[in-house]
Amino acid sequence: MIEALLTPEVQKFIRDHENDDPATLMLRAKQYADIPLKEAVEQIQSRKKAKTKLPTWYSATDLIYPPPLSLEQSSSAITAEYKASLFSGEKFVDLTGGMGIDFSFLSKSFKKGFYVERQDNLVEIARHNMSCLGITSAEFYNAEAEDFLNQTSEKFDLIFLDPARRGNHDQKVFRIEDCEPNVLSLLPLMKSKGKSILMKTSPLLDIKGAIKDLGGASQVHVVAVNNEVKELLFIIDDKANENPTIKAIDLTNSEVGFEFNYEEEQGINLAHGNIESYLYEPNVSILKAGAFKSIASQFGLIKLHVNSHLYTSKTLANNFPGRSFKVISEISFNKKELRKAIPNMKANITVRNYPMTVDQIRKKTGLTDGGDLYIFATTDQTGKKVVLCEKA
Repeated sequence: MIEALLTPEVQKFIRDHENDDPATLMLRAKQYADIPLKEAVEQIQSRKKAKTKLPTWYSATDLIYPPPLSLEQSSSAITAEYKASLFSGEKFVDLTGGMGIDFSFLSKSFKKGFYVERQDNLVEIARHNMSCLGITSAEFYNAEAEDFLNQTSEKFDLIFLDPARRGNHDQKVFRIEDCEPNVLSLLPLMKSKGKSILMKTSPLLDIKGAIKDLGGASQVHVVAVNNEVKELLFIIDDKANENPTIKAIDLTNSEVGFEFNYEEEQGINLAHGNIESYLYEPNVSILKAGAFKSIASQFGLIKLHVNSHLYTSKTLANNFPGRSFKVISEISFNKKELRKAIPNMKANITVRNYPMTVDQIRKKTGLTDGGDLYIFATTDQTGKKVVLCEKA
């Protein structure tokens, strides 16, 4: 199918119809009898996604794109560049090459890259795409990760892998032992062949459990983009231990760069209290990392409740890695009172440890989304609270 997609006619069709509706194109199948339409339309959809997600791929000529769903789930340029910034050296190997997105970015940091993938069609596509992207110092292997490591005499500065996160029946899995390849059984072999191991996992993985299963790590990076956790990165090298440095970052927010470890977190005796003049909501990367006490300790804040994950203070904490709000008043969901407090009935609602969902609150109150006001429905030391805020 690669050859069919790379003909000048098909490539022109893909470029010419970039902004057309895919469903409409499929309805005109008879009009495009000489084009492998289903595959071409998939390429159009993926290329469109790549325009913002992978600009370097979008601007390359004759590239073969992953299916739209695969592209949606893959690394973006911003997360791939971040991974590439963590390491450099002579040689690296990507044991789960896939469509080669992470491989293409990591290649910039090393003199030579080894791409390993068990699906032969993906190897063929990756070889073609890397050539289109100007990556010439790569070797390609159609092999299982374990077989490749057993057979190679190479030693690597970095071994990278992104284990497949689906079980035998296509269900999602979030524990390391349920992923493929089996990282836990592969670990001794990887350690013997590589100076550092970088493992990318689902953002839903339990971090503490994974550290325990791996027998330690040297660092764990919780990587968010636009306040959404995209991936977890586990770094394993000769400094690996059971209390690694946890780094929470948001690549689109320079203020979010928080480091801690679980031993320190456990040792903090945290004060809990009631809502004061300012309210704080940490970036999701910090919450996923589990820095619930450390964030309060570092910024001199009081936590509202052990399960609320919101913080408060009398004076404004500068450079807080998340959202900061000035509390206007405590309110209720009585419609009459709401109209007084919010005449246009528009507000952004957040629920933290409260017995109603955002949708239920909107249905009950008639509040619409948007505007400059923020409602937090939560629980502090005196019980359930609803507060009206504005950005600090």
